[in-house]
Amino acid sequence: MGNNCTGQCAGCYKRDIEILKSEQHQIQSEKPQESQSRKSSKNFVEDAIPLSSKSEINTKPITKSVVDIVGDKSKKTRAVIKIQSCWKGYSVRKKLPIMNHIKTSFETEGSKSVGSYFGRLNNESKLKKLAKTYNGQWLGKERHGKGVQVWPDGAQYDGEWEHNKAHGKGLFRHADKIEYEGEWKWSKACGFGVMRSPSGAYYEGEWENDLQHGYGKEKWADGSYYEGQYYKGLKHGKGKYIWKDNSYYEGEWQNNKIHGMGAYHWIDGRGYIGQWKDGMMNGHGEYSWSDGRKYNGEYLNDQKDGYGVYKWVDGKEFRGQWQKGVQHGEGVYVTVDGRTKRGLWHEGKLVQWLK
Repeated sequence: MGNNCTGQCAGCYKRDIEILKSEQHQIQSEKPQESQSRKSSKNFVEDAIPLSSKSEINTKPITKSVVDIVGDKSKKTRAVIKIQSCWKGYSVRKKLPIMNHIKTSFETEGSKSVGSYFGRLNNESKLKKLAKTYNGQWLGKERHGKGVQVWPDGAQYDGEWEHNKAHGKGLFRHADKIEYEGEWKWSKACGFGVMRSPSGAYYEGEWENDLQHGYGKEKWADGSYYEGQYYKGLKHGKGKYIWKDNSYYEGEWQNNKIHGMGAYHWIDGRGYIGQWKDGMMNGHGEYSWSDGRKYNGEYLNDQKDGYGVYKWVDGKEFRGQWQKGVQHGEGVYVTVDGRTKRGLWHEGKLVQWLK
């Protein structure tokens, strides 16, 4: 490693190996960590756990939706009925089994219980009482035309009616001040509409059967933002998610998870472009660092696994097999001047040079 070193000496190689070892931790921490602070689940749109803007070196990430974090039965129930999925794009890695029965959708207390509100209009025992708090047009004994209905808890619908159903355009304001304004079809949000929360969070876009469906834009109180496609209340298709620290992912989604081809960019200059599966890097991709280093190769569950090429800024390379994020198997070490050394590695350690 003296002044005449060409990058081929044992000291240089040892240094490169140490860099690779340290990067095992950095590469495994390629998603923002989740903050431990949580707000009350009373207004779940604000309960989407914010992501840390700090670099995550030496921490092993976990891929878990915020809804998956919810542990007890009562919290799960509240998670289902509140305004937004709270998955917030990508939060932390999964440690717990996926709770597929919990809907991570814009299935709000306003939208989920809207049916029960309008259902009361068809309940003979309550019809006369509710008729007193309706001001608008009728067709026989049915609300039909334009009118305003107020419920005892303060919920209100102001808009178009057809045979006692919200149908057409209208504004429904839930008792907790969450509101939906837009198109309705038989008392369900359907078409274009905007859902707003008192916190400032909102969704603007297409709906079907009270769920986000089609193209939409969604913003949370902390500034996080998603724009893209939805399917039955879940991010599904192509979309871009921007976290409050301005790191972002743009690409394909499936069932509310990063899945398919896409690019993830961190605020410290790191980036990954390639294949994803269930929120993790899986398949072929290229990972780059702000100082110019690159890895191009195979990934499995967010770790280098399979054949890959790691390039240093000064031109040195390692070409070979990886397993669980480290060199494992046969590989070739390329020096600065292009000379090659073939060797055998085991769990990140050089076992021997091969002829």
